[in-house]
Amino acid sequence: MTTHTLAGMGLFLTGAAFSQVLAFGIVAWREARRERQIDGTLGPPAPDPSDNAK
Repeated sequence: MTTHTLAGMGLFLTGAAFSQVLAFGIVAWREARRERQIDGTLGPPAPDPSDNAK
Protein backbone atom coordinates (compact mmCIF):
# COMPACT_ATOMS: atom_id res chain seq x y z
CA MET A 1 0.00 0.00 0.00
CA THR A 2 1.16 3.46 -0.70
CA THR A 3 1.24 6.32 1.75
CA HIS A 4 -1.69 7.95 -0.01
CA THR A 5 -3.78 4.82 0.35
CA LEU A 6 -3.00 4.54 4.05
CA ALA A 7 -3.71 8.24 4.56
CA GLY A 8 -7.00 7.91 2.70
CA MET A 9 -8.03 4.91 4.77
CA GLY A 10 -7.10 6.75 7.95
CA LEU A 11 -9.18 9.77 6.96
CA PHE A 12 -12.09 7.52 6.03
CA LEU A 13 -11.98 5.67 9.36
CA THR A 14 -11.60 8.89 11.29
CA GLY A 15 -14.61 10.35 9.48
CA ALA A 16 -16.63 7.21 10.16
CA ALA A 17 -15.76 7.31 13.87
CA PHE A 18 -16.62 11.01 14.05
CA SER A 19 -19.96 10.34 12.36
CA GLN A 20 -20.78 7.65 14.92
CA VAL A 21 -19.93 9.95 17.83
CA LEU A 22 -22.00 12.71 16.29
CA ALA A 23 -24.96 10.38 15.71
CA PHE A 24 -24.89 9.06 19.30
CA GLY A 25 -24.63 12.63 20.61
CA ILE A 26 -27.67 13.72 18.61
CA VAL A 27 -29.67 10.72 19.85
CA ALA A 28 -28.74 11.45 23.48
CA TRP A 29 -29.63 15.14 23.05
CA ARG A 30 -33.01 14.30 21.50
CA GLU A 31 -33.79 11.81 24.28
CA ALA A 32 -32.92 14.34 27.00
CA ARG A 33 -34.99 17.00 25.23
CA ARG A 34 -37.96 14.63 25.02
CA GLU A 35 -37.70 13.82 28.73
CA ARG A 36 -37.61 17.53 29.58
CA GLN A 37 -40.74 18.08 27.47
CA ILE A 38 -42.53 15.23 29.22
CA ASP A 39 -41.47 16.52 32.64
CA GLY A 40 -42.63 20.00 31.66
CA THR A 41 -46.04 18.67 30.64
CA LEU A 42 -46.68 16.08 33.33
CA GLY A 43 -44.36 17.26 36.08
CA PRO A 44 -41.48 15.32 37.59
CA PRO A 45 -41.88 11.57 38.08
CA ALA A 46 -43.31 10.30 41.35
CA PRO A 47 -40.79 9.04 43.93
CA ASP A 48 -40.09 5.33 43.92
CA PRO A 49 -41.84 3.71 46.94
CA SER A 50 -39.08 1.10 47.27
CA ASP A 51 -36.67 3.90 48.27
CA ASN A 52 -38.64 4.51 51.49
CA ALA A 53 -38.70 0.85 52.61
CA LYS A 54 -37.14 1.59 56.02
